[in-house]
Amino acid sequence: MSTASVWVTDDQLYRALVRRFLIGAGGVAVLAALLQQPLLLIISLIMVLIAGGIALFWNYCFSGVSYRREVSRTRAFWGEDVEITLIAENAKPMPLLRLDVIEEVSQKVRIPNVRLDFADKIDTRHFPVFFSLGIYERVKLRYTVPGMMRGRYRIGPGVMTTSDPFGLITRDRQIPDSVHFIVYPRMVPLSGVPIPARQPLGDFKPSQPLVEDPLRIQGVRPYVAGDSPRRIHWRATARTGQMQTRVYETSATPSAALFLDTNTFAYLWEGQNTALLELAITLTASLARDLILARHQVGLFANAPILGGPRTIRVLPGRHPAQLTRMLENLAMLVPAFGDRIEQMVVAEIPRLSWGTTIVIITCNVTDSLQRSLQRLIRNGAGRFVLIAVGEKPDLLPELQRRLICYYLPEEEAWDVVERLTLERIH
Repeated sequence: MSTASVWVTDDQLYRALVRRFLIGAGGVAVLAALLQQPLLLIISLIMVLIAGGIALFWNYCFSGVSYRREVSRTRAFWGEDVEITLIAENAKPMPLLRLDVIEEVSQKVRIPNVRLDFADKIDTRHFPVFFSLGIYERVKLRYTVPGMMRGRYRIGPGVMTTSDPFGLITRDRQIPDSVHFIVYPRMVPLSGVPIPARQPLGDFKPSQPLVEDPLRIQGVRPYVAGDSPRRIHWRATARTGQMQTRVYETSATPSAALFLDTNTFAYLWEGQNTALLELAITLTASLARDLILARHQVGLFANAPILGGPRTIRVLPGRHPAQLTRMLENLAMLVPAFGDRIEQMVVAEIPRLSWGTTIVIITCNVTDSLQRSLQRLIRNGAGRFVLIAVGEKPDLLPELQRRLICYYLPEEEAWDVVERLTLERIH
């Protein structure tokens, strides 16, 4: 013999409760008439009033009730506070003695002197809030969330619950929307890396100190064997009757591409060193800021996904006013993951970078594979490379010691307390 589960809705419970009160009131009224007891008749009327009050509450408790959230800013730097305002309004002539709201917030949210309960969802905690709303009343509650962790902070969705004055029945309503704000990664002063205008990130002197800008033509000159066909100025050639080659203006604006390696160990089963990775992210954000302020064209690449985005971070070098903001947002949203090898990403991106771009590799794990790849790239003249090792001092191959610009950042202090990052040059 099989049994079937019967689901009872809140509306069915409400109707059953009202029905019981009315049936009970009718029974007491009949008993009052038989016994001629006025007191029983009063009790019957009270039961009818309770049933009517329950019905009135059920049908109109959320009428004219609104709830919304506001944040003081949508972008915040590390260490700044973000104020959250929760606003509940009751625009009807019936009070709500108690309105309970349970907000779903992300794990990063911390509110001083407020206990957040654990939830059964990933990256979620429960934030309980209580309101008491009178007739046509609006109540605002303000909370401060310190931005001590980079990333995206979420407030909502949630559910609000209220009960009738007798505490006999409750009704709830979903609050589907949510608000978000982003906290940028920490940035601190950086020393130990010279950044002159023509020699970004080191004292390596390239064979051509200035980079030609193909968008700015300085003039023309006679064609010389070996000139690229793309440089031929056909109009000048037709006018003079001799092959002419464009001469581009040189640009003193250097370009740098920052490659962040998020793999802190060589193998997936070893996990992630979160503290070391956060130190590397802090270094990357600080270096990107300093280069942008020094009027460099800066790009960012990382072998890890961003929250709700692509598998890798890829921001081409640029000097747009919003370039730093875009890079900081990507670093803030970066999710630690064991991605592709950083040397594979470098090899894949080099053809897309402009000539003269300095490639800066920031890694917590200088592997043999990375060193061999850098060795091949340097031998092939693929570009200028700078290696910044975070954590342990790497044991470099002899050729890389001679031909590679390498810095070392020791993990002497935790990323969230260090006041200055000082890089040591490895010779």
